[in-house]
Amino acid sequence: MAIKRPIGLFQGEWFYRRDLPIYVNRAVESFDLAEHRHEFVEISYVSEGTGTHHYGRSSLPVARGDIFLIPVGQSHVFRPASASGAKPLIVYNCVFAEEAADRLLRSFPGGEPIARLLEHKEIRRYRDRYGEFHRLFQRLHYEYSSERAGRETALYIALLELLLFLFRGDAEPGPEKAAGASGGMEAALHALHTQFSRPVSVRALASLAGVGERQFHRLFRKHTGMSPTEYVQNVRINEACRLLKTTDRKIADIASAVGYHDLPFFNSLFKKITGVAPREYRKRG
Repeated sequence: MAIKRPIGLFQGEWFYRRDLPIYVNRAVESFDLAEHRHEFVEISYVSEGTGTHHYGRSSLPVARGDIFLIPVGQSHVFRPASASGAKPLIVYNCVFAEEAADRLLRSFPGGEPIARLLEHKEIRRYRDRYGEFHRLFQRLHYEYSSERAGRETALYIALLELLLFLFRGDAEPGPEKAAGASGGMEAALHALHTQFSRPVSVRALASLAGVGERQFHRLFRKHTGMSPTEYVQNVRINEACRLLKTTDRKIADIASAVGYHDLPFFNSLFKKITGVAPREYRKRG
């Protein structure tokens, strides 16, 4: 006769207050935690490492970028690929009271369709293709861990963004959709944000978006209000602003790091976009 293992129930009061029913952590998974259920909803994001997610009768390998929406009452546990701890499995978790999230979404303009996410009874898996969810969770974790003014509002806004991301994951399942779909444009924008220091041709961007070059120009301006050249210039100057504020690197070095080897052109473009020269921008602190 099979022996049924006990599956514990995690209660919301162990993690969050009644007046702020949201809890966020960054966990290094191990073999110590037993499989468990909970009386709240959980969103889990695999940030580092590899391992396995056990839930119900299923076991799935997981890696960075895997997202899980875990409804009330569903049992699950994450296990690292190795018990040695050399390559830890790190998971961000956001747990929240289902009733609070439902009220929030249904009171927010356009939130009712998103609230239907909470009606799912099975664990759902998503993928963070472009790192957007990772950035959202990092911000959520920072807001939760800090005591900044407006912390409660910031947490609810970040939770709304997480749920919106998952809702769009259901509505827009992937870049394999029709040409011009938002998934393809996201791929092009991701390339611009991660490869801005190198020349990126419109032909390559159009290929990522799954459209022709002429259509790409039209769609890009529709989505961003700018041409691809204007957009990448703004991305580069924004990064230059960050480097000017956070490092002591020479201006010529920063210009080169963001893709400009002609220093006079960089200085002129920087002033055109920000209204001040790079040196003055740095002095303003």
